[in-house]
Amino acid sequence: MPDKIKIAIAGMGNVTSTLVKGLEFYKNSVEGLWHPKIGGFVLSDITIVAVFDIDSSKVGKKIGSLVSDNKISFSDISIQPGIMLDAVPSHISKNGQSKTVSYEEFVKSLAVSKPDFFVNVISSGLDKTSEKYAEVALDAGCSFFNATSAKTATDKTRRAFESKGLMILGDDLMSQFGGTAFHRGMIDFMTNRGIKVKKAYQLDVGGNQDTMNTMAEEIRERKRNIKTESIAIESPQPFMSTAGTTEYAEQLGDSRVSYYWMEAKGFLGSTIEMDLALKTSDSTNGCNVIVDALRAAKSALAKKDLPKADIISSYAFKNPTKKMHISECIRSFEDAFAN
Repeated sequence: MPDKIKIAIAGMGNVTSTLVKGLEFYKNSVEGLWHPKIGGFVLSDITIVAVFDIDSSKVGKKIGSLVSDNKISFSDISIQPGIMLDAVPSHISKNGQSKTVSYEEFVKSLAVSKPDFFVNVISSGLDKTSEKYAEVALDAGCSFFNATSAKTATDKTRRAFESKGLMILGDDLMSQFGGTAFHRGMIDFMTNRGIKVKKAYQLDVGGNQDTMNTMAEEIRERKRNIKTESIAIESPQPFMSTAGTTEYAEQLGDSRVSYYWMEAKGFLGSTIEMDLALKTSDSTNGCNVIVDALRAAKSALAKKDLPKADIISSYAFKNPTKKMHISECIRSFEDAFAN
């Protein structure tokens, strides 16, 4: 039997709650699971060994008290304090004090739990903290998975992790069927059918905390650039494109609505237009990709095949070091880990 995949998580929010529920649910089902087995691992091979947060209303509590389904294997894990190098998010500061520890204390706490991966799913915009979490992972001797838009996976950090036989995976998680994946898929399909895309835009409205944080202009602009560049790779010729989060609507909760408009040209320059909306759940949409990437990375690490990080990151993230067409990255990932 393969070893367990031990993960520690930064951020006790919607994604972590959904992941906890999913790891329990998929002990007895594969319904809704994209890849039941990756790299020889099934979902029950993933185990959570530690969770960290800076919200004082969560720190010290058991996971079971914060996840609605109490029939979970990780309910007795206590949430430990994290670190914070950015301004404390408003939803935490207005509800109470943040609870943090020093860098040295955090490294020690993470090292004691001995995870294979440190998974960063804190809110968007906390770039300095995310970058520091990557350093923590390196010092604690575990691989790093960055779901945020902070640029942590660079040639420099990759060399540092590889020198210790570890991986850094990132950046900016691309959901299974979220706004960016759908948009890229449609551009890829139209291009393969000989249709020339001329103009396109994607507008996202969401209701969770990550979306609220993205409303800060600097963060919104950076994420817009990441999404726009990620989508542009799918077309062989340049086209006018804008993509990004445009508004926060609390009533949507963890849901996201993406609006798309595309204009393309066909035979005799005939105009083809597409105008549609897609509604998804952010946290559930991301978890299939997270569990796929973690299992693939564990398999590659066991074989000391560190260059496979390129395939995994291209499959799982919007802003990887090596960019690939969406159909190509899925095919490469499945050839390497699913077949």
